[in-house]
Amino acid sequence: MQSLVFAPSHITGFFEIIDHSNPLIRGSRGAGVVLDQGVLTTVDACEGNGEIIIKTNGKTNDLNFPLEGSITYKTLDLLKKHFSEEIGWDQLKIIVNHRINVPIESGFGASAGFALGTSIGLSKLLKLPLTFNQAAAVAHNAEVDLKTGMGDVMGSVIGGFPVRIEPGAPGYGKADKLLDGRERGSKDDGEGLFVISKSLGTIETASVLNDPDMTHKVNSVARDMLQKLLLNPQVTNFMDLSLEFAQKTGLIDPEVMEIVNVLKDETLGASMAMLGKTAFAISDTPDNSVEGSIVARVDHCGCRIV
Repeated sequence: MQSLVFAPSHITGFFEIIDHSNPLIRGSRGAGVVLDQGVLTTVDACEGNGEIIIKTNGKTNDLNFPLEGSITYKTLDLLKKHFSEEIGWDQLKIIVNHRINVPIESGFGASAGFALGTSIGLSKLLKLPLTFNQAAAVAHNAEVDLKTGMGDVMGSVIGGFPVRIEPGAPGYGKADKLLDGRERGSKDDGEGLFVISKSLGTIETASVLNDPDMTHKVNSVARDMLQKLLLNPQVTNFMDLSLEFAQKTGLIDPEVMEIVNVLKDETLGASMAMLGKTAFAISDTPDNSVEGSIVARVDHCGCRIV
């Protein structure tokens, strides 16, 4: 038995952290963009003795890294707890293989992709009594429990330019999306918009989310940004607000800012991916002068079974 799920990468431009005792309601408000690159997850299940094998790009989980600490294992564990009686987990061997073509821990929402592929793929494979959104909610639960993300699951499910109006998992939070952001007078070649990015390194999301001073600063800066975007729901405004957020929170560093300044002059706008040491921009064309940049299209379909 096998299932295949594609979870497109989600880059957050700005966000406001919303805490709640219920992990399905806990999350963030904010806005982002979804790429046609991300995580393709294959889930296999066969008769076994409860063994779980997790692979990333064909390589088995690093033995020096505890399996229990991974987002994939956390997602599996939540499913096992929810359906402990319905499924004979101890009689199964489960293999989860993630193929990823975006950087990890760099603001591309990779952990959300791992969690979504695992939850939706396994739910379909084992015919668990879950809808698509309910399976995605398990992925969100895993993310907020481990503090690897607060809104990337919702963003990846929605696709396009998601606007997270109320926090929480799919089926619990409230989200909309910007229309494909061509402004009046922009070049229209019928191909849609591009996302150009350049990653310089990683930022551990949990390190920011666990810092009370930083979370207070993030929320004070972001508080009015969502309303400003909804009053002018254009991609250029989204990018302007994202850069304002990155600068006022102090999350952007000089190296990333250098790349942002280059991309700003060549695109519809540029900023820093939250949370990662990554510059990103939205453009009418794939052309740019940043060496080693990643070029993707905007994915409007969202997470899906393939």
